Amino acid sequence: MARQSDRAGGVGEAIPLRRHRSSLEGVIYPAPQRLAPEKHVEAIKVFDRLIQHFEPLQASNEDYKPMTLLRLMKEEVSSEDEFLVLFFNHIEPGELEVTEASLPKTLARLHSFQEWTSEERDALNQSLANFASFLVDYFFLPLKSLAAKTPQPTPASLSRLDLSGSAIGTPQRVSNLRKSCLTRDRHRCVVTRKFDTREAEMRYKIDGDNVKDDDGKSLEEEAENTAYLEVAHIIPHSLMSHSDIEGESKLTERKQVAHKVLKMFNPDAFYRIMGTDIDRQMNALTMTHDVHQSFGNFEIAFEPVQNQPPHTYKIDYVNSNRRFRTHALPVTRTLYITPDRNIEPPSAQLLDLHRAIGRILHLSGAGERVDKIIRDMDDIKGGEVCSNGSTRIDDYVRYKLTAELHQMPVF
Repeated sequence: MARQSDRAGGVGEAIPLRRHRSSLEGVIYPAPQRLAPEKHVEAIKVFDRLIQHFEPLQASNEDYKPMTLLRLMKEEVSSEDEFLVLFFNHIEPGELEVTEASLPKTLARLHSFQEWTSEERDALNQSLANFASFLVDYFFLPLKSLAAKTPQPTPASLSRLDLSGSAIGTPQRVSNLRKSCLTRDRHRCVVTRKFDTREAEMRYKIDGDNVKDDDGKSLEEEAENTAYLEVAHIIPHSLMSHSDIEGESKLTERKQVAHKVLKMFNPDAFYRIMGTDIDRQMNALTMTHDVHQSFGNFEIAFEPVQNQPPHTYKIDYVNSNRRFRTHALPVTRTLYITPDRNIEPPSAQLLDLHRAIGRILHLSGAGERVDKIIRDMDDIKGGEVCSNGSTRIDDYVRYKLTAELHQMPVF
């Protein structure tokens, strides 16, 4: 983006003002790369100047703050170079991909953005907002809309099993995962510590009034305080599902973008849950239904507690000032580990990734924005399209694409 007139002390000759991207279709997603140290420093400097300028200009009456979302993303990702290159690709108004070789030219042009005309700065501001919307649509929306939808196997679903077990999220895989997590977590919700109702009933039929929990303690005192427990994925299993195209398993374009963004947070954690590894025990927790809903909605997070036994976490609402609380939080829990480690403990890396995503969603207001989109789209599903144009067709189409391309069948 450049001014239409010559600039004193500018870089080279004037570059004509181009229209900023109103759509992100057809964008070239650059291959993973690391910037040279001096380019990394300059890219950080330009990014910070852009955010420092535009973040205070966000509408004060709006809950959603796109510039804050961008700032928090840069703070939370571990692969800063990946994020910066993607960022400058999306706000770069030219037709070519921004590469390490062309990045200095882009940075030099953006370095003097405060000298641009108000029209050009407005266009740049819109480009930044478009990139934030891209992250919401392709990454945060599918995470929020599908994260609490781990399919819970039922007797009917298990009777229709695909015994190959090669697919992601099949009833057999989820059933095996649930059994493993229940054993590891001692048949208790990791947050509330409520005992599993089904397991308690089975033990009562065998042991009667002598029924005990996994630690040998009587369950009689908990008879009215058990719950039906579920397996909850830390990172949604839907993100790793594939589309079957002519017999070949392929990732959709939207899921490729989601994977790219997820890898920016923690590449090592991402590769540990690729493919069917998404259903590993390290990516799952035992929870009551209501805790699962809050956790899957990124409303509660696990923060490691220092100078405590391994796997000890403070569990609290991401919004610590939340007025209405379904759960008695915060609580500090040390997660159970099997003595012989034959069942993987929950991954600290994945829990930290989950917490980072929840922080971004809350502080930027993107979480509430996504929740509103989901509520509005659910209303549209049961209603009619208004002739006056008030129905948000674009949001509805985007939401349906997200659901269809990310969701796994729930048997």
